[in-house]
Amino acid sequence: MKKNIVFILIAILLMSFVLTACGGEQVEAPVQETVDKAADGGESKEESLSAIDKIKQSGKLVMGTNADYPPFEFHAMIDGKDEIVGLDIAIAKYIADDLGVTLEIKDMDFSNLLGAVGSEMIDIIVAAMNPTPERLEEANFSDIYYEADIAVLVKKDDNREYKTEDDLIGKTIGVQLGTTQEEVANDIEDALVKSFGTNSDAIMNLKTGKVDCVLMESVVTSSFAKVNEDIIVADGLVIKNLSEGTAIATQKGNDDLVEYMNSLIDEMKEKGLVEEWFLEAQELSEQNID
Repeated sequence: MKKNIVFILIAILLMSFVLTACGGEQVEAPVQETVDKAADGGESKEESLSAIDKIKQSGKLVMGTNADYPPFEFHAMIDGKDEIVGLDIAIAKYIADDLGVTLEIKDMDFSNLLGAVGSEMIDIIVAAMNPTPERLEEANFSDIYYEADIAVLVKKDDNREYKTEDDLIGKTIGVQLGTTQEEVANDIEDALVKSFGTNSDAIMNLKTGKVDCVLMESVVTSSFAKVNEDIIVADGLVIKNLSEGTAIATQKGNDDLVEYMNSLIDEMKEKGLVEEWFLEAQELSEQNID
């Protein structure tokens, strides 16, 4: 009996010693995560991949755009099917083909594009976007692939009123939200700027007299004017663009992807593909804009 008591006391003492030595709760790190990070010098395998490697691994290039900007990107009926087409789509498809992946298009509000590329929801933005100083703080941009100035759309009956930039002073101006044209309009003296989610909305407000004029890139104004008999591009009124032209945006730090896209932009320009795709898109847009 005494021996049993002794054994019990010894067992209690040993348990007390073990608990004291542990001194608290132990947390085990996941074995696979530890192995992956050790193999990559502290980073996980996915974090160590370059932007190009991630795209190839996923098997797709995800492009963000706003498909309401003909001839750059717009909806068209192709063989009875609604598709997003245009110059920017052709450029993105060329990049995807060269990478050996499929192209996936995400159509969203223009003002949401930079946030989407920053959060890696999309890989690139190809949306006739100008690399302004403000945007350069949020994303990396490729070289310029197309240059265009800003023109003014007005009602045909009002065309004589718009000859110089001074004629825009005090006017109610329609623009697309988040665009360079919105920045330009906000700098016009005493102008009342109305920003819309799409260019089609801006055009509708012009046609119904809710805005006096609409600012867009010159090639885009031409497309809208050709399919709307009651509006016209103001004669001789051209505003110099704030930036050098349009470029492709990607997430900050994707330097390898930017360098790669620049080489393809040079290749496309040398082959005359950008001009060829632009003319094809412009012709198609004139048949499809409502």
